[in-house]
Amino acid sequence: MPTTLADIARELGVSKMTVSRAINNHPEISPETRARILEAAQRMNYRPNQFARALTTNRSYLLGVVVPDLMHSYFAEICRGVEGLARPLGYQNLICSTDEQAANEQHEVEALLPRTDGLIVASSVPPNESVFYRRIIKDGARLVLIDRGLEGVRCPAVTTDDVKVGLLATEHLINLGHRKVGHLLGTVASTAALRFEGYQQALAKNRIAFDSSLVRECGFTEREGYESMSGWLNEGSVPSAIFAANDPAAIGAMSAITEAGLGIPADVAIVGGGNIHYGDMLKVPLTTVAWSTLEMGQAAAQILIEMVEGKKKRKEQHIIVEPELVVRESCGAARAVFV
Repeated sequence: MPTTLADIARELGVSKMTVSRAINNHPEISPETRARILEAAQRMNYRPNQFARALTTNRSYLLGVVVPDLMHSYFAEICRGVEGLARPLGYQNLICSTDEQAANEQHEVEALLPRTDGLIVASSVPPNESVFYRRIIKDGARLVLIDRGLEGVRCPAVTTDDVKVGLLATEHLINLGHRKVGHLLGTVASTAALRFEGYQQALAKNRIAFDSSLVRECGFTEREGYESMSGWLNEGSVPSAIFAANDPAAIGAMSAITEAGLGIPADVAIVGGGNIHYGDMLKVPLTTVAWSTLEMGQAAAQILIEMVEGKKKRKEQHIIVEPELVVRESCGAARAVFV
């Protein structure tokens, strides 16, 4: 038979009400007692009756998570962080992928809103086209933005410092002696614009004139990185170093470079961003800028659950997870180090 609240209460010598309040995160239960009850619930394989909880609390205990690409390990890690924090607190996740399409994103958000207690969204919408999100927040939606920002949307956000990402990557290549550093520009998302800003700041800081011919439209996928780099190679004007807006684009570019018979980093040095999980296992391990996607997911889930449970009023809280440079072989540095 399935474990009940009464079973947990008998096991720990507490009341059924205490167990119920601990599982539902009631403020009258001390953190120590709650931790002890949650540990017992997990050990005894307790599964709450979601329908009964929803009727009692007027909540679904479901969190919606909307990301651009679940095939990208970066977003899979964010989802893992959300789940790792939410599940012990009695929440389950509904996860949707939008394929970087704003129309898909709005459809998924509208479908999730009536089914969930709140949403965590990595938006593919251009930052200045946020009317939809401003409207749903005005109508009472609980929303936490993750990884990407939207202009004029008054809600919490969890991101990295994307300007610093671009600055760290580009300045590292400059410090290795490159005076012509190219950039593979990402999508319309805020992350791409801010990393491009960091790229420009690094050039200015080192008194290198910005050259628009060294910036190429790309995207965030391996295919887009490959296609953009292939076109550049066909023109015969590829610089000696390139900062790609993220790791998949960098990996696609590396494929095009090696296919053209050039060496990495001997002919072209490459730095990406995001530290996807297999970047260190490539034939030429990828230098990248890293930050904790797990921490981002956990922070977003914590904020959203506090909003759902009335412990945090909606405000423009912004948590920034700091980036750091991870040096591997693709940039041409002598050895792998953290800077």
